[in-house]
Amino acid sequence: MSLKVALIAPPYPLEEAPSPPLGLCYVASAFRKAGATVKIYDFIVSEYTKEKLSKELLSFEPDIIGTTSVTMNFFSAIDILCVAKKISPSAVTIMGGPHASFDSKNILKKYTELDLIFSGEADITIPEFYNSFNEKSDWKSVKGLIFRENNNIIDTGKRDYIEDLDSLSIPARDLLPISKYQALGYPVSIITSRGCPGRCIFCLGRKMTGQKVRKRSVTKVVDEIESILNLGFEFINIADDLFTADRKRVIEICNEIEKRELKFSFSVFSRVNTIDYELLMAMKKAGLHAISFGIESGNTDMLKRVRKGITLNQARKAISNCKKADVRPHVSFMVGLPGETNETLNDTLKFQE
Repeated sequence: MSLKVALIAPPYPLEEAPSPPLGLCYVASAFRKAGATVKIYDFIVSEYTKEKLSKELLSFEPDIIGTTSVTMNFFSAIDILCVAKKISPSAVTIMGGPHASFDSKNILKKYTELDLIFSGEADITIPEFYNSFNEKSDWKSVKGLIFRENNNIIDTGKRDYIEDLDSLSIPARDLLPISKYQALGYPVSIITSRGCPGRCIFCLGRKMTGQKVRKRSVTKVVDEIESILNLGFEFINIADDLFTADRKRVIEICNEIEKRELKFSFSVFSRVNTIDYELLMAMKKAGLHAISFGIESGNTDMLKRVRKGITLNQARKAISNCKKADVRPHVSFMVGLPGETNETLNDTLKFQE
């Protein structure tokens, strides 16, 4: 059995400097590994029109049409998928990603053009679904699916997190208009691990990827970095929830980058309590340009309330070490957390200074 799968990268604000859609490329890779013929229609760096979509779908005649979304672009994603269903009514329409995973039943009730939602990590769900595609009655045995059956919403249950990330295929970036991203100067993203040990009450990230940090091998990570550099990119965004969760492993990755004499710049996401000057210098030597921290509030009580697990002194020290190491720090704060007052907001404003 060989199915045709059309995947749609929905529009995303260009001012946010979007990377080539990493999650969708993992999905494409999983479908392709299962035996499908896959195409990605990228409307991030290419203009979307109904006419263009219609021409592509009528020519390709897909069996499956899928998209992904975060909350920021969910409505454009679902609108495009609804249009696609009208163009190709016999195709099974699917959606994945954080927004769809966490609001799946409401979405399926509201948008009848959507047939199926992949909840959580879909890498292993995809080949199982692919093999049961022709028998909808078999979908119930595939964990991680939520779909409509008559007037009922069927949830097959949560799938366990994928332990062996090395078993996953490299994201299918070859299906994207890479040259357009390069022309616009946008970076490319990679993940070296999934999961975050943090307990912040506002974050849904760990519900998507888990609290246990699951790591790819150093060799696999640097092999992928090398393949990205061969595409012509010079800047890579390491999109792990917490790249610095394992200090020893970070140093091993940096050493492997230096051993292969790879020349590029990169950015990472970190926490102020997992960084020090020596680690910053090791990453700087390998090409680190910028590091992002979520400090969230300049008020100690607020940090405790949201279970951030950091102190303001740790934040000050981390920023000081970044400046000392000549690494650009990016810091984010949140407004309107539970218990927020004018006083706590003023504390945050003062701390930012």
